[in-house]
Amino acid sequence: MKTESLLHRFARPLSIIVAVIIVLAVALIVDSLAAARVEQRISQSVKDQSRLAAHPEVNVGGVPFAQVILTDEIPSLSVNALDVDIKDLGIVNASTEIYNVQIDAQDAYDGELVGSQAELMKRLVSLDGVAMGQFLGMTDLDISNPYDISPGGGVSSEAQLSGTLPGMDDPSTAVVKLRLDGTTFSMEPISLIDDAGDPNRVREGYTLTFDTRDLPLAGPANLVQLRGGSIQFEAERRNITVQPSDLTPVETGDSEFTDYAGSYERNEQ
Repeated sequence: MKTESLLHRFARPLSIIVAVIIVLAVALIVDSLAAARVEQRISQSVKDQSRLAAHPEVNVGGVPFAQVILTDEIPSLSVNALDVDIKDLGIVNASTEIYNVQIDAQDAYDGELVGSQAELMKRLVSLDGVAMGQFLGMTDLDISNPYDISPGGGVSSEAQLSGTLPGMDDPSTAVVKLRLDGTTFSMEPISLIDDAGDPNRVREGYTLTFDTRDLPLAGPANLVQLRGGSIQFEAERRNITVQPSDLTPVETGDSEFTDYAGSYERNEQ
């Protein structure tokens, strides 16, 4: 009798708890599907108005997504494109990140971000061994972290480069420092691990400078670093009104990035 009494006593609370769990699970599933539809719409829009050959990966931050109904804000949004073929540069990985987008909830669910205000926008371009090899005239360039041999490689302001330099028969390896001076990126060896018998030639071969405005960032880079086996360049802009090209991972010409001093658009005027 005691057992039956206990079961009867706890049956109702347990059923309520189970019901709440089911409702929450269904709500989260519905919310996730809604966020996925928004990401799909943005991805399709970006592909339609950009030169991307494939749909970019879009991730909308804010869990649950329905929080936008109360906050009128999307905390973060990223658009990522892999293996983008850039003229005179080759294949790169590129992404756009936008933070704290002030937006009406209905526009958010429709994926209509253009015209919204955002606190911060970043555009990132990553050059792997193939892309950087084109700058150096190398077809077998390998880029790695000289101080972190883990698969991810970590983040560093220095990089280890290995490969066969033009005009040399044997591969060489050097550790280089990555620096920005205004709009100019510079890379120069700080140590030679394998000089292939010609240290002067290796030092010269791994020395490189170029204007970061030549990258599809829509402006000069403000950060360069080694990340995961690629050299990553980043440009940022604060307090923007989102334009169509701000959503594409590579510059297409009408981004707000182009309206500050130093951009080609300003220099040509």
